[in-house]
Amino acid sequence: MSPRCLVSVLGIAVLVILFMVTLDAYRQVRKIGTGSIWNIPSKIYSMPLAITPGSDLLRTGFEQRLQRLRYRSVSEVRSPGEYGTNGDAIAVFLRGFDHPGGRAEPALREIHTARGIVEEIRNPLDGSLLESVVLEPELLAEIFDERFEDRVIISLDECPTSLLDAIIVTEDRRFYDHRGIDFRSILRAFLINLRQGHVVEGGSTITQQLVKNLFLTTEKSLLRKARESMFAVLMEMVYTKQEILTLYLNEIYMGRRGHAGIHGIGRSSRLFFDKEVPDLDLAEAALLAGIIRAPNRYSPYTSPHRAMMRRNTVLELMFREGYITSSEFAQAQLLPIEVVELEPLYRQAPYFIDHVMASLGDEFPAELLSRGGYRIFTTLDAHMQHTCEGVLQHVLSSLPHHIDGAVVVLDPETGGIRALVGGKNYAKSQFNRATQIQRHIGSLIKPVIYYTALRRGSTLSRLVDDSPLSVKLDDGSYWRPVNYDGSSHGRVILFEALVKSYNIATVRLGLEVGLDNVITEIQGILPECSPAPHPSILLGAVSCSPLDMARLYSTFANGGFRTESSGVLAVTNEHGTILASQASPKRQRVLDPVTLYLVNTALQEVVISGTAKDARMYGMPEGICGKTGTTNDKRDSWFAGFSPGMTVVVWLGDDLFQPIGYSGATGAMPVASMILHQLAHPFSREAPKELVLCRIDPANGKRAGLWTKHTVELPFIRGTEPLEVSEEGAPALLRFFKSILKK
Repeated sequence: MSPRCLVSVLGIAVLVILFMVTLDAYRQVRKIGTGSIWNIPSKIYSMPLAITPGSDLLRTGFEQRLQRLRYRSVSEVRSPGEYGTNGDAIAVFLRGFDHPGGRAEPALREIHTARGIVEEIRNPLDGSLLESVVLEPELLAEIFDERFEDRVIISLDECPTSLLDAIIVTEDRRFYDHRGIDFRSILRAFLINLRQGHVVEGGSTITQQLVKNLFLTTEKSLLRKARESMFAVLMEMVYTKQEILTLYLNEIYMGRRGHAGIHGIGRSSRLFFDKEVPDLDLAEAALLAGIIRAPNRYSPYTSPHRAMMRRNTVLELMFREGYITSSEFAQAQLLPIEVVELEPLYRQAPYFIDHVMASLGDEFPAELLSRGGYRIFTTLDAHMQHTCEGVLQHVLSSLPHHIDGAVVVLDPETGGIRALVGGKNYAKSQFNRATQIQRHIGSLIKPVIYYTALRRGSTLSRLVDDSPLSVKLDDGSYWRPVNYDGSSHGRVILFEALVKSYNIATVRLGLEVGLDNVITEIQGILPECSPAPHPSILLGAVSCSPLDMARLYSTFANGGFRTESSGVLAVTNEHGTILASQASPKRQRVLDPVTLYLVNTALQEVVISGTAKDARMYGMPEGICGKTGTTNDKRDSWFAGFSPGMTVVVWLGDDLFQPIGYSGATGAMPVASMILHQLAHPFSREAPKELVLCRIDPANGKRAGLWTKHTVELPFIRGTEPLEVSEEGAPALLRFFKSILKK
């Protein structure tokens, strides 16, 4: 082949290669317009807090919530995200928030209290009374992809003119005149930077900066620069200036928050100033524009002086180019750099978040959540969660290190998980003891057994034998249950047997009503539970999780309705469209409410004179019902406590099934009592109309007589109360004459 032909062939080959490279670049550029080019992290939120007249601001943790939401305490409340107190009045300027049901606009509200209890809520602008005030939910977690880019997508229309002017004058003064590459700007930037002695302007156009971030590596070479120029020209051919600028505003890197990069004006505006982009003032807009050049060098958090100098440089450029007046320039450059505390990057309630992620299942897998920009609204009460975490940590820190624990708080009416703690240290162990552990429940099973007996005709005053018992098993061996302290108590009334948690009496009662009937009641509450028909189930040889126990005791708290537990209220996309939501809770009545009242009467006495009598030492409120549970060799310590508005279950134990040395009364009960002390209100229960009260002699289960020294007032279904009067304590002569009259 002649040299001329060789040159021609090589030339054609080069042209083909250039064409193919250009075509590939063109396809990449075009691909941007076919859908979102960014993976937007999904966000998981707690429940919002609704404050109404009568709300207890201390128990709801109102001020702590404001602080976690980064509301600023000020003397005069003027802007969203601020609050202030004046005597018994609290003024709070609520931020706007997009709830699943619609947007709540920013609003100033005044909350008037008396001793911490809300008396009235007003709109200070017109003085009108309001029924409630809703504090936005707290961010619990963000689900990132492997790039950890944090951004909020905005449109060009959202940007104030001052922001666009500041970016244009700083980054690409001839943006609207060039076609991707601006040689005049390159030369001008070189001369200006030379005169200033440091970099004030860059030579790359906005389009070049954009393609560098979207398509190219950080490698510095002539080849990369050539590709950058080619991509920039192609971008200008395919997209309008407005589209390019919108992409740029959402792509630019603005610093770091933990190990996540802050990208775009939308996210940096919220993080730095706690403002939406349209609300930025001139000084704030100039600061953001100035940061773009070198986010780490000009960070207002680590280098506030440099940030101020850079901001003032941007303001000076805007003034010189005629974008702002001399008065605006003078006023803006005198303002201090004021940024809010940078929101930390961490997971609140990590065990709960894991449970939520698992419950979303195949519909919203983690890979989809890491890029889809979804918003997951949960049932979690952030204040309850922090309280439970704090109390559990406090107690476990004083116990042997091998002991771990779990706490679950449910709303009995809806089944919503209000708090869930799966262990004392998530960093060391992600095993969720609240949902994944399956342990024997000990005496927590007993209320079901007593309910079974009461439902089938027994009364709280009926006598049951607590003397030693041998039960012959199917294999011919004998099982001999014993009481916790090894003692026996003879014949006792059912009320006392449950309050004092007598094992032998409970086994006798359970065998009498029938194991099958007990199992039927258990499965009515927990359908997935399948205990073996063995007598040991009467003392809690049933494996369940703390969440299971919270569901069981919620049925006792809500009047007998089985309600499925749930951690998710709704899932929306980045535009606010609801993709999934929790329907009205599926409630099915599985227990009789009148019979439940009888059982709950005993469970209320448990925390007064029964196995949990020390609960008041830890602040247990009046009216709470509770039950302790301990398994063999003190391997598991349980406590369940409830009111109509809250069910709390605590488990303490060892992951390797080793004894921990604590019973339900000495281990789990103090934890639950301290939690209920901080969160629950004292209350009194209203008896169903089908019941009557009767004073009983606990020594024999008869109606108390004139001479009865120790009595207990118990509820009875009308017509079942005892008629025979106790003669215990009566004078011998009186008993003699009565015996003669009977003859």
